Amino acid sequence: MTASSHTVFAVITGGGTSGHVIPAMAIAELLQDAGISKDQLHFVGSSTGIETTLVPSSGISMSLLTVQGFGRVLSFQALKRNIRTIKILRNATRNAERILSSLRPAVVVSVGGYASVPATRAAKKLNIPVVTVSYDRQPGLATRLQARSAAAVAVAYLPSKFKNASLTGAPVRRVLRNLDLSSTRADARRRLSIPIDRKVICITGGSLGSAKLNSVARTLVEKNQNRSDICVIHLTGQRYIGDDLPILKSDAKIVYMRLESTVAMQDVYSASDLVVARAGASTVAEVSTIGIASVLVPWSGAAENHQTANASWLGDLGGAQVIDEKSVTNDQLADQVIALIDDRVKLQSLASAARTAGKQHRETTLAKLILNVAGQKERQLIDLRKPTRIHVVGVGGPGMSAIATVLAEMGHQVSGSDIRRSDVITRLEALGIKVNIGHDPEVVFGCDFVTGSPAIAESNIEYQRARESDIRVLSRAETLASICKCATSIGVAGTHGKTTTSSMLTTILLSANKNPSYLIGGDVIALNRGASWSNSELFVVEADESDGTHSQLPLAATIVTNIDIDHLDHFKTQSAIERSFFDYVGGIAGPRVLCLDDPVCASISETHSATTYSVDEKSSADYVASSIKFKDGKSSFVVTQNHDSKKIELGRVDLPLRGLHNVSNALAAIAMAMQFGVRFDQAAQALSGFGGVARRFDVRGVDGGATFVDDYAHLPNEIAAVLSGVRDESDKWSRVVAVFQPNRFNRMSMISHLYGDSFVAADLIVITDIYSSGTEPIAGVTGQLVVDAILKSQPQSHVIYQPSRENLVEFLADEIKDGDLCISMGCGDISSLPNEVIARRRGNSN
Repeated sequence: MTASSHTVFAVITGGGTSGHVIPAMAIAELLQDAGISKDQLHFVGSSTGIETTLVPSSGISMSLLTVQGFGRVLSFQALKRNIRTIKILRNATRNAERILSSLRPAVVVSVGGYASVPATRAAKKLNIPVVTVSYDRQPGLATRLQARSAAAVAVAYLPSKFKNASLTGAPVRRVLRNLDLSSTRADARRRLSIPIDRKVICITGGSLGSAKLNSVARTLVEKNQNRSDICVIHLTGQRYIGDDLPILKSDAKIVYMRLESTVAMQDVYSASDLVVARAGASTVAEVSTIGIASVLVPWSGAAENHQTANASWLGDLGGAQVIDEKSVTNDQLADQVIALIDDRVKLQSLASAARTAGKQHRETTLAKLILNVAGQKERQLIDLRKPTRIHVVGVGGPGMSAIATVLAEMGHQVSGSDIRRSDVITRLEALGIKVNIGHDPEVVFGCDFVTGSPAIAESNIEYQRARESDIRVLSRAETLASICKCATSIGVAGTHGKTTTSSMLTTILLSANKNPSYLIGGDVIALNRGASWSNSELFVVEADESDGTHSQLPLAATIVTNIDIDHLDHFKTQSAIERSFFDYVGGIAGPRVLCLDDPVCASISETHSATTYSVDEKSSADYVASSIKFKDGKSSFVVTQNHDSKKIELGRVDLPLRGLHNVSNALAAIAMAMQFGVRFDQAAQALSGFGGVARRFDVRGVDGGATFVDDYAHLPNEIAAVLSGVRDESDKWSRVVAVFQPNRFNRMSMISHLYGDSFVAADLIVITDIYSSGTEPIAGVTGQLVVDAILKSQPQSHVIYQPSRENLVEFLADEIKDGDLCISMGCGDISSLPNEVIARRRGNSN
């Protein structure tokens, strides 16, 4: 046994084969990317496993135990061996207890296998939480046993047999998660001395090798040795390096490269057009993560047939060709491989489907789960109380430009990059932020940390250079959390209304001389900005749930407006969304202000004490709006406070916004402001002059008696709320023409059917095609799905589908008449539509 004497954040345990060690090293990289330094990690494995070779080069400290697995054969010799194994396991567990007692880790992370058993048993005895990582579709015995008492179980695939499973994707090494095959292929082939123009087949049996695949490789090479367009990279495994050597003629034209193994698997993948491999969990995760065509031949002798389960996941998704080794001869298998390498269309189809399937591995949330189990949210934060050099990738976006603004006004040296110039970039430069147009790895030199938008790929060259230079890369959530830690932070959360409610609360606090700092998802019109740092005690922040940011913020108080279905790409299920908000509210000491009109918020308030509000005058909420009226595009209402069974009328609010949803938003802002010492009359006075938020019923122009409005509404209930408020007793619109641009292919694939009743208040409905927002197209998912949903639910509706932007502008310019209200809605590039239509109507196509 070897051991270390210093304390660490995490012990990662497992080993024996590369199928355990490589995922373990990938987990170590993920934790480092999340801000855990290398010297805070420690590996515990077997003294006879491949970890003795693979781990030292990572620079992570390691302890090795004498341990062996149980035999599964029924024989007298196996029984004797298993009795010895019990004794060895007891000794190894005692040694593991000494190691963990010395290291005092916050968490133990198990990748399974017999080498993980001593450390996880010791962790249980020492009350150290364990995260069990299961990346096989059919988990092994050690993993199943550990999962029973684990604090969390991370799985790579759903459905899972584990009741406490969290879908995180599989751990894949950083160099493969960020690998771009097309841009690295030529250089990889040069490094491997492979002709650039050949069709390249990689045949690999993993670190231990495969006798079956080695014999197939020999057959394939010998049968096709006259092919001048083929190259075979053959990774035999150390024990087979001298076996099944192909017999080639002196004039053979095929290129054959034979290696026992390689530490540069990224080059092999980049150089290859097709991979022929066993179906170990790591291999399946890797080929899907990088998106390469593969032939998977599951080992029929794998425990509990887990390789077949792994392969069928990718095969069923169209991302691999799966072949049963018992059903084909070597000749037949070799012929199928050659047929595939010669079918360019099929290769591309497999690669594309594999990459789509691998998204859950590229965007793994495993590190976040481990950090949460360890209770290390605070460890992720940086100290922004001292001057810091910060670079922001994607600084021109609404979220990151607001963060950059706050960081600069806090006194930090801030730089940024984006792909194009904009008015936002000009505004940032006026604050002294140096912005680079285009991405350049050199800009991160000298930085203390780098942050960026969730929309920026992890393979971005600035992120890569930062990590290569040991510069910490923070997520948007981590950066925002670090800002929140510098003040008494009030988070405004919920599916709808966050931006407007945040803006109202900020306006009230400013009017009451509280001078809050703020960071909001849109520009507050009266302030002409959406972010500012005043260095005061209070900080109002929009707590975005789209990527789980809300759950990472250290907040002193929160408003939750409502909880609806959205962001299923992140949460997977509606119940997961609701659970995240339940936990979010429970993690905040208070004040907590929740909308009692929303059933999920009402349920949360029954468990977590909260100040509640409602726009139902019969409600028992703490703050109630009654006598609600809408006229001249404005709202008025009376606020009553229910206090100790008494109803106290606080007064009247005149709000220069239309719609019941804005009455609810205003009531939330009033309720929270009063928790921080603002008088009701101060709040009401501030709201009477509230100028609104950009892209919220934003009147963009009037042309020939027609009014053109832009709105950010893009979810079913948001659209219904906005349209229900467009007519009040004083409005004289001839028609309400609603134009909607659906957003995100993945979102529409899951919730397009929910738009059926969203447009009942419109006279004419025009649906455009989907704005991608960086998501990949999905076959059959277009704006037509929304049209179909509307006609199915409201068959009398007048709905028109206009997927072409040019045709859309031309149609609206001709269709809109005097007295019409044309309201265009969505969160994509539809914001410019009113100006385009007005310009076309005026005869200016530019």
